[in-house]
Amino acid sequence: MPSIFPPVIMAAMGQRGELYSTRIFIDDGQKTFFFNVKENRYHDLYLNIVESRKSDRGFKRTSLVVFDDDIDRFMIVLERTMNEIRRRKGSPEETLTVGGGRREYILRMPPRGKPALQLTEKREDATGYRRESLIIPVDSFDIFLEGLGKAVSALKNA
Repeated sequence: MPSIFPPVIMAAMGQRGELYSTRIFIDDGQKTFFFNVKENRYHDLYLNIVESRKSDRGFKRTSLVVFDDDIDRFMIVLERTMNEIRRRKGSPEETLTVGGGRREYILRMPPRGKPALQLTEKREDATGYRRESLIIPVDSFDIFLEGLGKAVSALKNA
């Protein structure tokens, strides 16, 4: 069930290259998604999607990055996969490879549990490959897309 907490626009911009930030709460406040538009030291713009969820030991944070050059393709694949999951058309899986093969997004329905979207980013860095995954429950797709849409708009207008 979507949270009763509304999306909140963060006030402290400019920290760590942040140009825009908003957040949403889902699962009765047990999970928070942050949508941060940032600029790196090379002046590349990117969207940083962070999932923070409560656990027995505090909070677990997972972070994905989508660069501005890839955002349109990312949004198309994301919305197509979400629509397939909403319609319960089997277990869809989409893959989007960007950055000359150094970054890959895998979108699929988790093998167990409630219907949701598992969004995994596999990226190559100096130490090898790293994977990060977010889980977005079906009943939170709309509020997730609303927060994401605002961040994408801020990214395109930056």
